[in-house]
Amino acid sequence: MKKRDRITTSQMLVRIRQSGHFSEAIAVHDEAEQPTFSQYLYELMEARRLSAQDMIGRTGIHRSYYYAVLAGQKVPQKNVILRIALGMRCSLSECNQLLRLAGFSPLYPRMRRDTVLIYAVDHKSTIQETNEMLNQAGEEPLYR
Repeated sequence: MKKRDRITTSQMLVRIRQSGHFSEAIAVHDEAEQPTFSQYLYELMEARRLSAQDMIGRTGIHRSYYYAVLAGQKVPQKNVILRIALGMRCSLSECNQLLRLAGFSPLYPRMRRDTVLIYAVDHKSTIQETNEMLNQAGEEPLYR
């Protein structure tokens, strides 16, 4: 899958602010292409030079399920997305973008569980370390 040329959010903002009329501003949004979850996941893997096999090993996600996610045939649940983000050592913004593209809210610091997850993402914790922190905090683990 090849990375598509897309306008960045910063470029969009500049073009919207420079628009002389509302119709020009809204056209900026309409022409901007939003990646799908699987496209964005693939782009992150490609940037890190990770194969699907690498990710399967890092996340413990079943092989056929991971390939279905990568192909866009399945959208994973939130805990699976978090395992993917942790396994890939994503930044918080990348993790939140994965969550948004899958239809979930980004991690929110006022939620106790999300506080643990934000800490884990920022500190590049492993999935196992994150699960231990969640258990210590009395929160639902990423997997049992």
